[in-house]
Amino acid sequence: MSLEKDSPTRVLTDYEIARALKELPSWRQRSGSLVCAWSFADSREAIDFLAIVAEAAERQGHHPDVDWRWNTIFLSLTSHDVGSEITLRDLALATLLEFAAADCGAVAVPQRHQDVELVIQSADPGALEQFWIDALGYRVGRDGVLRDPQGRNPQLRFNTPTDKNAAGIVVEKYVSATSQEQDHDQEPTERPGPGFLLDAEGNRFALRTDEQLDPPPFQ
Repeated sequence: MSLEKDSPTRVLTDYEIARALKELPSWRQRSGSLVCAWSFADSREAIDFLAIVAEAAERQGHHPDVDWRWNTIFLSLTSHDVGSEITLRDLALATLLEFAAADCGAVAVPQRHQDVELVIQSADPGALEQFWIDALGYRVGRDGVLRDPQGRNPQLRFNTPTDKNAAGIVVEKYVSATSQEQDHDQEPTERPGPGFLLDAEGNRFALRTDEQLDPPPFQ
């Protein structure tokens, strides 16, 4: 797809996204989406902010996926019409909402925005992929990851393990690097550090953090 540099539907490079996120402290990049979570004093303030989100989305002609949980608003921005990628219009709306949230006194809580990805280990991923596309109604993204078109269910991808006899699944949980900090209104909980844990049958759990690192080399 050939698009002009300033086209609102131009897919951004990882470099461009990383540079932009330096000015958007509330937002994170997650597999083709910009995500954030904001906390408010109470549910009424959260609902009031939802009205602002709706108005901004209508003005921009681009609408985020929204999840309201009591005093917290979770947002996810992606452009489904270009294969669930991050585009200039996603960045424009994220920037607008960043300023709006600050004006409303919202508190960014990126540690509450958590995503799960399932990895099926197989010696022949190609033999399995179409089955799961048909079974779940998923689409294949540019990066080869299978995604729910509605953005509500976990992503699915395949991995060929080093040991050809290995099977099973890997559950990968993506969290903000600040997830190791305790939320002020929650009871203390034990969180595993980044790395792998194994269950009784050898299935793996991996915790991934998405620290806002320096931009990758210019592309």
